[in-house]
Order: sequence, then C-alpha cells, then structure tokens
Amino acid sequence: MINLSRAIPLLLAALFLIAADAPPQDADIVAQRGEVKLTVAELRDALSLLAPEQRAQVTATPQSLANFARERLLNMVVLADAKAKKWDTQPDIIRRIEETGDAVITQTWLASLVPPDPAYPSEADVTAAYESNKTRLVVPRQYHISQIVLTVKPGATPEEDEEIHKKALALRAQAVRPNADFGEIAKKNSQEPQSADKGGDVGWLREPDMIPAVREVVSGMIESGISQPVRVPDGWHILKLLAMKPAGALPLLEAKPQIVAALRQARAQRLVRAYLDDMLKAQPIQLNEIELTKQAGAGK
Repeated sequence: MINLSRAIPLLLAALFLIAADAPPQDADIVAQRGEVKLTVAELRDALSLLAPEQRAQVTATPQSLANFARERLLNMVVLADAKAKKWDTQPDIIRRIEETGDAVITQTWLASLVPPDPAYPSEADVTAAYESNKTRLVVPRQYHISQIVLTVKPGATPEEDEEIHKKALALRAQAVRPNADFGEIAKKNSQEPQSADKGGDVGWLREPDMIPAVREVVSGMIESGISQPVRVPDGWHILKLLAMKPAGALPLLEAKPQIVAALRQARAQRLVRAYLDDMLKAQPIQLNEIELTKQAGAGK
C-alpha cells in the first residue's frame, strides 16, 4: 500500500522537470494562482476521494501528480470566480447541483452493490490479460539523474539571470574536474533541498515525463556525463546521467497492478449491468410512447 505521507513529498521533489511555472515559495503549498492555493493537506484529501487504482495511477509519477494538482487548482480558481459572481445562486444552476448530487448517490449506491472480490482476478486471469495486451504494455526509456540547482526568482532581470548562469557554469567546471565528487558539490551548492540532501539524486524519471529542455539534453548524454547548465522555469540545472534503461516491454510483475485494476473494473461493470437487467426483468419500465413522441417534436 502506498504511504501518501511519504510518497507525495518524494514525487514533488522531482516536479522541476515537468513544472510549467516557478514553484510556490511556501513548502506547504503545492500549487498556487494568485490568492488561490492548494495545500499538501488539500491534495491528500482530494487523493483520498479517488478509487485506490486511480489514486495509485495519479501518484505513480511526478508528471501524473503534477497534472492532477494543476487541474485541481484550476477547478478551485474557476469555482472561486463563479461564486464571487454568485453564479451558484441562479435557479437553473441550483437545479443542476441537485441533479449532480443525485447522480453521486446513484453511482456510489451501485458501486456498493458490487464490492470488490479480493480473490479476483486469479493469477491465470492476469497472465492471460498480460499476454493479450503485451504489445501495448510498454515502458518508455528511463533516466537516473542527479542535479545541481541554482534557482532564479520570478521576475528576475536578464542581468540577474545571467549572473546565476555564470555561477552554474563555474559549478559545472568544478564538477567535471578529475576526481570531482558531483554528489558533494550538489550537497553544498544545490538550492533544491530534497535532492541536495541526497547528493542531487532525483531518482529514475521516464522520458515522456520530462520537460522538453531536460529531455533533449539527457537523451544525448552518456552515462556519468555532466551537462552544461540547462535553463528550466525555476532556474539553472546541471544534470548528471547516472544510468539509463532502454524502452521495452513492461514485465508482468510491473504490469500486474494496472491489469488487476482493469479486470476488476470490467467485473464491476458486468455485475452492475446484471443487477440492472434483473431489476428490469422483475418490473419493466413502461413508456408512454404517444406522449414521448409529442415531446420529441416539441423540442425541435
């Protein structure tokens, strides 16, 4: 089981590779636009409302977690704007809110009627599904990266940016010297605390999850190579490629969680459909075809 209290900070530590904007200054805030803020507690609360399989997918990579946080904050921004203009007090909107609430009740009730079976699917079912979908179950190229980060504050002047760039160049020159210890240089100089504490190590990152500037540089590096400073939204990054895994088929052991989730979802849908079919067999729905025809014509 994923321990969100530990998994979320670890994922957030690598968001520099995928973030579109400079990160908030408050460590408790994971996303912000103006006065609207998404805190770590609110992010965890939102994740807790997801189904276990969906939560595992969202927290699987920095990219997916960043996308989730970004969409969550965007919804909060739009909602705040709408409420400020009293959009939620209009009679038509109130009716739609009530309909949405009824839909939630219906969906959660149906889900409660088909609780998951811990014994399903069997190992044979998982293996069969894996073999049938092996060509689509692929893992992209992955890179194990270490970094030295020099941050650039939002709104910095070109002169300030260039001054930090020069510092990054000097650190890079120091890092490529014979017998230089990249990890120690990162610990002493990197301004990204979580990776700095680990000698700059940010772990394994999938190629599609990197922002283009980083992906372009890393894809052309050799193992143990050290890049020139790379400018990304939050500042200048010196990257060291520790190791690389080529793209290939996703092993059954790694594919199993998503296969199990897909099979259980399909099972739940079949059981819900069977429940509804039995309900309709016991007491079919009666339609007033004449009145429905009139109403259909009135809507044109």
